[in-house]
This record gives sequence, structure tokens and C-alpha cells, in this order.
Amino acid sequence: MSREQTVALASGLAGLALVAGVVVWRLASASYRADIETICHAEARSGLVMNKDMQALTAWVRAHLTTPEGNELLSSLGDAPMSARAARLGDAAASAGVGACPMTAAYESLVRDGDYRADLQRLCSYVTFPDLAADDDAARLVALEDWIEGQARNPRTKALAGPLRGAGTAAERARVLRQASGEMGIFTCDVAKAVETPPPPPDAGD
Repeated sequence: MSREQTVALASGLAGLALVAGVVVWRLASASYRADIETICHAEARSGLVMNKDMQALTAWVRAHLTTPEGNELLSSLGDAPMSARAARLGDAAASAGVGACPMTAAYESLVRDGDYRADLQRLCSYVTFPDLAADDDAARLVALEDWIEGQARNPRTKALAGPLRGAGTAAERARVLRQASGEMGIFTCDVAKAVETPPPPPDAGD
């Protein structure tokens, strides 16, 4: 083989290697993009819901990822604080050219639910209202309203002020608290007990 033929052959092989490398890179990129889409649409594709089936949903996603990069992204989401996960996944989706990413909304919903649950735990705790049982009904309601206005972080907690104020009896106010806390998986609300306990009799001589 002549020198010219050897050079031509080497150039051709180099060109083929370059083309093959580009194809592999594009296929890998496309697979990573597909992995991000899998994460983004995991609820719809799996039939599982983040706020009820987080562990099962994560296992489903892991089983359907195809690249190390996709697995690394999923692991990084699990390691991040819940409040940072929506932004991290949204950034990855935007960088990969993925359009809608419903999972970001699921993460944001979990954060809101967590804030609401934390509010309700404090609202239901004797530690927050240590002297509530010693007050009369009107003072108890004021204490609850003041705490909700000044301390509650979640809009759903703040929205409880209306139903509490509109309740006609102490038993109805206790029911509002128990229903709200029960819906968030909080099955003991000590403050509800204090609210429905008959107020102490006035001091002698009043």
C-alpha cells in the first residue's frame, strides 16, 4: 500500500471514529434527556402519587432510568432538601430541553404540605398554648386567632381563622381543629381538647 493510500485510509478511519463518537454522544444525550422526562412524568406514567407513594415512586423511577447521569440526577434529588428539589429538577429539565415537568409541581406541593403540617402540629400543641384551658371561650378564640395571624406560615393555616371564628360553639371549634389536623395525618390535637373543655368558674367574689 502506498503512502498516499495509507494516509487516506487513516484519514477515513479517523473520520469514521469522529462520526461514531458524535453519534454515541448524541444517543447518550438523548437517553439522558429521556431519563429526565421519565422523572418529570413519573406520576402519570407509573400511576403513583408523590405525596402518598414516595418510596414506591422513587423505586419505579430508578427501575426505568437508562443512564448513569439519570441515576445521578435522581440520587441528587433524594439528597437535596425538599425545598430545593423542584428548582434542581427544573434546571436539569430546562438544560436538557425538556418542556413541561410536572414533578416540579409535585415537589412544591410536598413543601407546602410540610409547612401546613408543621403549622398544625404547633397549633395543636399544649406547648404553644400552655394556659389555654384556664381561659374562657372568648379568650381561647382570641389566642388561636392571634397565633394564626402572627405565627402561621402556610396560607391554609391562615384560612382556618375564618371557620374557627364562625363556629358557634366550642365543640364546633374543636371539630375544625381535629378535621384539619386529621386530614394531614395528625391524629391527636391537644388544643382541641382544651378548646372544648368547659371554662373554669369565675373566682369567688367576681
